[in-house]
Amino acid sequence: MRKLLFFVCIAMVCTSFRANAQTLKFGHINFAEVWSLMPELDSVKVQLERTEKDLLAILNEMSTELQKKYDEFEANQDKWSSVVKESKQGEILEMQKRAKTQQDNAQTRLQQEQQKLLEPVNKKLKDAVDKVAKANNFTYIFDISSGNPVYVNETQSTDIGALVKKELGIAATK
Repeated sequence: MRKLLFFVCIAMVCTSFRANAQTLKFGHINFAEVWSLMPELDSVKVQLERTEKDLLAILNEMSTELQKKYDEFEANQDKWSSVVKESKQGEILEMQKRAKTQQDNAQTRLQQEQQKLLEPVNKKLKDAVDKVAKANNFTYIFDISSGNPVYVNETQSTDIGALVKKELGIAATK
């Protein structure tokens, strides 16, 4: 009797797994392709170029100032006493350190600005994917642009790229 009950339970579990497997709906999207078509990227690019230009102007100003100090040192080192020379060398070394720090900070600042500006674009795309997935009862959506899927069965997985582009109101190509 126990064996019969056990086999009935196993059969019910297997049947429920098979029933659940049949209700799964898979989709895929080339996230990078759709992302590259988003019109907001043009504005982000302009803002990043402006920030980069401003940062480069600061760096160029520092570089010009450093070059002036160095040229002054080269032209006058024979006239100066050793105390003045050491002081001027120290100033130049300190300016070089500040310039290097400023260059490192500029790179970090540019990356932070890029991340800040792209965050709403990424969220907008993700929200559109979520909306399309929910509206069409998808269980899973896979990003095929990341290179992880080795195989996508087009008969069992739907490409939702066109639906997401429509949701975002963007053209199929740029």
